[in-house]
Amino acid sequence: MADLAIGSGGVLYGTARFGASGACLSGCGTVFALAPPKSAGGAWTETTIYSFTGVSDGNYPTPVVIGKGGVLYGATNAEPNSGTVFALKPPASPGGVWTLTTLYAFTGLDDGGFPNGVAIGKNGALYGTTSSGGTTGNGTVFTLKPPASAGGAWTETVLHSFNGSDGSVPQTGVVIGANGVLYGSTLAGGLTGPCTTTVCGTVFSLTPPGSPDGSWTHEMLYNFTGAGDGGSPNAVVVVGSGSPGELVLYGTTQNGGIDSCYFGCGTVFALRPPQSHVGSWTEAVLYNFAGPPGDSAFPYAGVAIGSGGVLYGTTEMGGSSGTTDGGLGTVFMLTPPASSGQAWTETLLHSFDGGNSDGSYSEAGVVIGPNGTLYGVTAGGGTANAGTVFALRP
Repeated sequence: MADLAIGSGGVLYGTARFGASGACLSGCGTVFALAPPKSAGGAWTETTIYSFTGVSDGNYPTPVVIGKGGVLYGATNAEPNSGTVFALKPPASPGGVWTLTTLYAFTGLDDGGFPNGVAIGKNGALYGTTSSGGTTGNGTVFTLKPPASAGGAWTETVLHSFNGSDGSVPQTGVVIGANGVLYGSTLAGGLTGPCTTTVCGTVFSLTPPGSPDGSWTHEMLYNFTGAGDGGSPNAVVVVGSGSPGELVLYGTTQNGGIDSCYFGCGTVFALRPPQSHVGSWTEAVLYNFAGPPGDSAFPYAGVAIGSGGVLYGTTEMGGSSGTTDGGLGTVFMLTPPASSGQAWTETLLHSFDGGNSDGSYSEAGVVIGPNGTLYGVTAGGGTANAGTVFALRP
């Protein structure tokens, strides 16, 4: 259910929310590696590099990111505790044991609870969000700074506590832009539109302080209405560009739009800053999903930016297979228009069929590998209906 990371030698690293051992029902989850075959046509090799126990190490891991020295960083975000941030250090020699260190355990109070993953910033600092906790219980944005000396404790600082009117319940981490600005989304909250405080959602930024003892500055860049502009963004935004030097944020909403699904089939959107320092960010819906039988529905994950500004992503439902229950999900491509004012073009690259050699219900995005190959995961399908890792080649 989480995005993959591509490491040295084309090895894929990811997490499984369930499985393996531990005190959790259906297992507490794993971190795995998939090594490509040594010769053409060979099989990929899966290795479980850590199995969570559900005790002090946490359970139900989020996506991992790759840091210096091949160390993997990630989070766990489910009860009975309030989640952790961890580091997984690779073995000194091939075939050895990976070593997990819990960097921080959340209390679920003012420090936040149930983290959604981390991004690696300057000097090895980690940045992320929590879905709950903070001063009003609506979630937080936090940073974890490494110790000054080996063996010391990491230091957690809450950069922002959401209050509901400025956003609530972030479901994904943050992306780090120019000058260390953090960008992210919240599933709920906001001020405008026909939504209650539990729906619609926002896109936000957090700007670093100008002095070491200053505060970070939160700005709600956009508040979704749940109608034609989309609603309930569930995924991290990505930083792209439009015209030379122009900042553009791209993302998805799992609901909303103008089509016939219940609450809408979801959208892909772009957010552009005001041309001057005064004014509002401008949202443009690049594509409204129409749902099955001919289109995708409900993008839970964000998009990846490819060559020429092409966007790639997945949807949990829709497509040409399994249409009796709303479709089993898709991988799609959005091609930018040749000239300003024209529409983006959607292409369905794959409709999942849920079979033994395929997957179903993708809730994670794709990552772009060598030669434009897309790698991703599905929550269902495969020989045991326990999910798959897939590649889509141009």
